[in-house]
Amino acid sequence: MAQSFTVNSELDSASIQIGEQARLRLTVAQPTNLEVSIPILSDTITRGIEIVEVLKADTISLGNDRIEVNYDYLITSFDSGFYFIPTYAYAAAGDTLYTQPLGLSVTTVSVNPTTDDIKDIKPIMSAPFYWSELFTWVGYGMLALLLLGVIVLLLMKFVFKKKVPFISETPEPVIPPHIVALEKLEEIKVQKIWQCGDIKVFYTQVTDVLRVYLEGRFGINAMELTSDEIMALVKKEPGLNEVRAALKDLLTLADLVKFAKMVPIENQNEASLLIAFDVVEKTKPVEEPQVD
Repeated sequence: MAQSFTVNSELDSASIQIGEQARLRLTVAQPTNLEVSIPILSDTITRGIEIVEVLKADTISLGNDRIEVNYDYLITSFDSGFYFIPTYAYAAAGDTLYTQPLGLSVTTVSVNPTTDDIKDIKPIMSAPFYWSELFTWVGYGMLALLLLGVIVLLLMKFVFKKKVPFISETPEPVIPPHIVALEKLEEIKVQKIWQCGDIKVFYTQVTDVLRVYLEGRFGINAMELTSDEIMALVKKEPGLNEVRAALKDLLTLADLVKFAKMVPIENQNEASLLIAFDVVEKTKPVEEPQVD
């Protein structure tokens, strides 16, 4: 099954000027019943090349129970130079294929100072000065100072002379992050929105709970990071070693559902929720026994 799928990458233009756009296409040809793990691109291709828009995936029937899926990205660059677009991995049935690397040349806008007339759109203009405007704003300022002085006198006469009893505020108890996460996951479990067809909402809710938990428990600002960036920080946290692989699988599956419109089977949704519970349970603080 793994040998029956192929991948490809191509650019519609190998050279653009600064600010122009090119179309990057990633293609996979596969059997219709084969599950293929695809790369997720969101913000940048490489340093210097940005993704302007992620276009809707296009699926073409090839016949004989085979399809071709095209993933198009509009990219641009605002710095001249030659950039390499890296290879991307596709995995299926225990095998991994890689797209070929591509090159994109970004040229600057050529300007000839001897022949091109470069100048500002309009010359610098001086704002006119009117004494009437100055006196008007000075009058407003003096009136504001007068009103402020009256307010201060009233406060000193009727408020500050009275003794105000000091009321200490009791700080609200801080709920531990694992308690909050487990309660949120329990609410998701009770709602069972994946059974109503809201698969994307379900995975968004589950991963958001884990992102908030990682920030509160380990200080990982996961809400502002991509899945790959989160996993890079998770590898540096010893307290997450036990759940690292399961967390990566869950985040990868959630990205496929949210961005590639993948539809998991029924038991995958329930298994994903159990993984989220397991991540929190295995990484929550260990309560020390009380000594009498």
